[in-house]
Amino acid sequence: MVNKGKERIMNEEKDSGSMRSRRSMKARRPVTYIKRTVIFIVLVSLVYFGYAQITVHNKKENVLRETAEVKKEAVQKQVEQPPEEPQQAIAAEQPAEGPPQEINVNAELDEYLKNKSFSGTAVVVKNGKVLLNKGYGLANREKNIPNNSETTFYIGSISKAFVATAIMQLKDQNKLQIEDTIAKYIPDFPRGSEVKLIHLLTHTSGIPEYEAGKDDISHEELLKRIGQQKHLFNPGEKWKYSDSNYTILGYIVEKISGQPLEEYIKQHIFDVVGMKNSGFGTELEKTKYPSTGYKIVKNNMTVPAMPSMSQLYGNGDIYTSANDLYLFNEALFSGKLISKESYNQMFTAFKKDYGFGWYVNPGSYSNHGVMPGWNCLNGFSRSGNVYVILLSNIQNNIKSFGTVNNDIYTMLQHIEV
Repeated sequence: MVNKGKERIMNEEKDSGSMRSRRSMKARRPVTYIKRTVIFIVLVSLVYFGYAQITVHNKKENVLRETAEVKKEAVQKQVEQPPEEPQQAIAAEQPAEGPPQEINVNAELDEYLKNKSFSGTAVVVKNGKVLLNKGYGLANREKNIPNNSETTFYIGSISKAFVATAIMQLKDQNKLQIEDTIAKYIPDFPRGSEVKLIHLLTHTSGIPEYEAGKDDISHEELLKRIGQQKHLFNPGEKWKYSDSNYTILGYIVEKISGQPLEEYIKQHIFDVVGMKNSGFGTELEKTKYPSTGYKIVKNNMTVPAMPSMSQLYGNGDIYTSANDLYLFNEALFSGKLISKESYNQMFTAFKKDYGFGWYVNPGSYSNHGVMPGWNCLNGFSRSGNVYVILLSNIQNNIKSFGTVNNDIYTMLQHIEV
């Protein structure tokens, strides 16, 4: 019994110890778990922090590398390209909207034209250098608007040089011959089988002048009126200046080219040369710097009545600026518009020192145009080294434009360029 009791007690003590041991183990488990958790968190934090540092470092290196590359490219561009001007500096250097730039590098020529009371635009060129491209006087006296280097003027009979150029261009293309008769292109024109194109070009056709009226008229009606007139002489016998000749030539340009004369000249002459201030008829009024034509009557400045521009078809309906006219002259001389053969024909005197749309002078070529209110002179030396263009919007304030032109040529002989 005693032994059994001891055995039971021992077993109970063993059980009790076992229970305490289990309780002790259970008590230690949370502590161990917490420690492990803390260690895990610390390790994760260290890993994350280390990764973050590496990432930031790499990003920083990338940024530095990209910045260096951008700087390198910028330096290369500065070496390869000239530096751009500051926008503010450019804006400061640009003038406000106003009249176009003028050229005046010779005081002697300038003073001469002022003393002559010249009103208009003058262009004078020597050896490729523009000595004058300047406006004088007023383009519009009622509004007090001055002439400038781009003022537009009606040039009257100087228009004939453009029609003659169109004819010679078509000749260069083998679309006509200057020995062809009018009848080849206008079959029902009176005496058309007798009159050749060369007679029209040189004013030796015998066809008289017609009176330009104020009423609008079609090209066909104008041709009919011209054809009904009696010839002054047989074709080729004499010389008599007549606008009729170039009206007929203008119509022939239309028949051969299939284009209206205005459109043909714009496409094949104005656009080729770069004549941006040139056109036809009443379109002058729409240009940026139009001139008003004046005429002195009994010491009073008047604005004369104009004929209908449709009645000046082919012979006097072009407007232009002095600089545009210089570009046209230079293009003719340099061969930009017609062949050398055609150029030589155009500037060979036929009768009365007149070629095709040009007067052939001993040392120069010239043409002259007068409209109600305008007086214009255009010319260049045979050598092509001197150009003088005078476009005036006062018809009769200078007694002789020819004298002014000759004086300028004389002055240019001692002006060094």
